Amino acid sequence: NTEQLPVEELIRRQELIPQGEKTDVHVKSPAPHQDGEGLGEGNHCVALWAEDNIWYNAKILKIDQKAGKAEVEFTDYGNIDKVVLGNMYRTWSGVLSRSGVEDITVDPHVQTSNVGKPDSTSLLSLISTDQQGKKILTAVAVNTIPDMEGMVGLAVLLNGTLVTVVEEKENIVKMWNREGDCCGVVVGGRKFRQPADVVSLSCGGFAVMDKEGIMMFNVEGEFIKELVVDKLDTTFGMAVDCLGRLLTINRCLEGDEGKLTMKGHTDILYIDVEKERVVKRVEMIDIISERGTSDCRALTMHRDKLYVVDTGLDCIYTLFEEDGEDQAEVFGTPGRQETQFSGVSAVVVDDEGSMVISDTRNNRLQLISSEWDFEGFVKVLPRPLFRPSTMCLDRDVGQLVVYNQGHHEVVRYSMGSRD
Repeated sequence: NTEQLPVEELIRRQELIPQGEKTDVHVKSPAPHQDGEGLGEGNHCVALWAEDNIWYNAKILKIDQKAGKAEVEFTDYGNIDKVVLGNMYRTWSGVLSRSGVEDITVDPHVQTSNVGKPDSTSLLSLISTDQQGKKILTAVAVNTIPDMEGMVGLAVLLNGTLVTVVEEKENIVKMWNREGDCCGVVVGGRKFRQPADVVSLSCGGFAVMDKEGIMMFNVEGEFIKELVVDKLDTTFGMAVDCLGRLLTINRCLEGDEGKLTMKGHTDILYIDVEKERVVKRVEMIDIISERGTSDCRALTMHRDKLYVVDTGLDCIYTLFEEDGEDQAEVFGTPGRQETQFSGVSAVVVDDEGSMVISDTRNNRLQLISSEWDFEGFVKVLPRPLFRPSTMCLDRDVGQLVVYNQGHHEVVRYSMGSRD
């Protein structure tokens, strides 16, 4: 069974690959000296120096995938320091395409001429009006991945690779290219046990959460390490904040120890990946109105706002900081009207803060502005939605990836008006 063999053994013993199969169907070739953008040791790039938060020209001297950092020389000044992998780009345009541009400071030596802000992912700009005068965002299927029954999580990496997590029966994590072809089965440091979610990391890799913990992988799908965090009970959903911390929903259910979260309660935990410990805890007790019905299942992070999806109460909580204090807003109620939900399960946010929210049992996707105004529905072609649940955005190509639970398929949609 190739899915259970170490990467090194697969490469060393080519006879273990089934006859007629390509090696990279089972495992991607390792790239221990490259980051998520394909940058390698000796390459020149633009890197962020943490001491002054300024972008400089740099040369990569050494990459440490396990630590998620690279040792670089800032070539215009000669000093050497370590930089987070997610803070290195080939060109200045790469910095603009991945970062919010409001507070970027760049060294004068960096080549920025003839480089403008790239087109952002703006959902509202793609809205059109149908023959009945209703506002819609048309999404046309580009490709479909069938036979995905039991899928519980998906994420698009910085290089466009899609990672899917299937829990039911298979307990398997796979990687797919933008054409919908499988390009690898992910092998962890141990077997996956009831995997529950996956999240893209700023370094280009990803993390997979299962019943036993959280495993981290590089952009090629190679296992890096397992986080050992002793405060976790029953966890749901993952997100990454601007500091690189992993966020998860921690619920203390029957049988859990309750080391940090109280019995029957729900917290949001912030995990320092390097220190492997919880560094912040947000208690949801004063935010959730009906604790017995609440069922928080998914997280999305956009800049300084955290979106918490409560499937049980059919609402979304937004957590943010204002004037140095943690604040919260609640959006949505149960029902079939606009801004009402039945089985709300996921939210994706564009560069302007507008959202697509999956309204699973209503078989629809609602488009909501950053001000929480209803803007229309997403109309998919050619096949209607059937229990849409988890989803993600591929920002570089303006595509929405949706798991249609009723059809057991993952569909990649191109968004915008159809000619």
